[in-house]
Amino acid sequence: MEPTAAQEQDRGGSLRDGDTTKDASTVEGQALVAEHVQAPPAAAPEEELLQVTRATRSRLRKLQEQGVSGVPRSRATPRPSGGRYDFPGAYGVPRADSGSASVAEHVEPPAAAGPGAAAGPGAAALAAIAVPSSLPASAAAAAVAPRAPQVPPARALPSAAAGRGFTLVEASYPELPPAGALRGADGLSELRRLLGDCQRCKLCHGRNNLVFADGSPDAWLAFVGEGPGADEDRLGRPFVGAAGQLLDRMIDAMAGEAKRRGYSQIVPHLSRQAVYIANVVKCRPPGNRTPEPDEMAACSPFLRRQLLALQPGLRAIVALGRTPTQYLLRTTAPISGLRGQFAQWEGIPVMPTYHPAYLLRTPSAKRQVWEDLQRVIDALAAPGTPEERPAAP
Repeated sequence: MEPTAAQEQDRGGSLRDGDTTKDASTVEGQALVAEHVQAPPAAAPEEELLQVTRATRSRLRKLQEQGVSGVPRSRATPRPSGGRYDFPGAYGVPRADSGSASVAEHVEPPAAAGPGAAAGPGAAALAAIAVPSSLPASAAAAAVAPRAPQVPPARALPSAAAGRGFTLVEASYPELPPAGALRGADGLSELRRLLGDCQRCKLCHGRNNLVFADGSPDAWLAFVGEGPGADEDRLGRPFVGAAGQLLDRMIDAMAGEAKRRGYSQIVPHLSRQAVYIANVVKCRPPGNRTPEPDEMAACSPFLRRQLLALQPGLRAIVALGRTPTQYLLRTTAPISGLRGQFAQWEGIPVMPTYHPAYLLRTPSAKRQVWEDLQRVIDALAAPGTPEERPAAP
């Protein structure tokens, strides 16, 4: 979901960029040039130090206002060369003046990797993730060799979440069957019928269309966002704006990576039509603000039953941004400290990561999200359904 320009400015960001759709090579070249533009030299070392100090203090104040109390310890992650952290074609998605997710939904990730990391694929590699030809034969063979999929282990939430649990008492509706009673396509159709022309919270008064979900009732993978934006409210489908286009490319990139690794059994389950896409709330909040607790409490019983209706085939959930991460994991810890590692919701592996709209404004975060999605690929390729897998320690 995306803030207005005024909201974006209040939160220290910039939404207006004036980008238009360009061919992949042009946008790729501009992105690489922008990464290496040098700032003008400071007048004197003392003045430069003073400017850095002021900027740091300003940034810390804003983070404290957003509820960030500390910086998570960085995780050492191998970064193979060849641009495998960039989504094929991701740079070809235009930004938009409106329709991006709330800045309050995201905490800015660590800075992009230094000169030793891959700078991203060339224009020809935007259609497929390529292994650089400069690698020795043995290294190139190892880079393309299929990796054995592993079941993601459960984990305790980071220490940042200690004592900061997310409290949400879901509403109870007598017309709804018990959670888990509805299954498959028929169950989802019945749930949509029960939702009806929902008037259960104040969000109903400003909506144009109720946005239920999109995708397959037999999905192995589900994506959960915060709520509808302007385009979604107009069309009645989730993730159809600029952020939705990027999400489509992310899913396509996952299919390409799974095929490259030899995980042919999961490739048919990685497309916009084969996954399941839903939001925590079904109506657009006014001004694209973050959903309030009472709105989430009113709508979340339907999301819970939607996800449980995908059982037993659902193998993983990707939580896109802060709001779905808070709901699924019941924590207020910053998403920067949660992303990249699996947690559990109702026995299903959950991967928190940044929202696609945040990636449109912060391309450097694409590297981290691609790392997260590669772990999801391994989870999908692991044998067995969640019920058949060993219990987490």
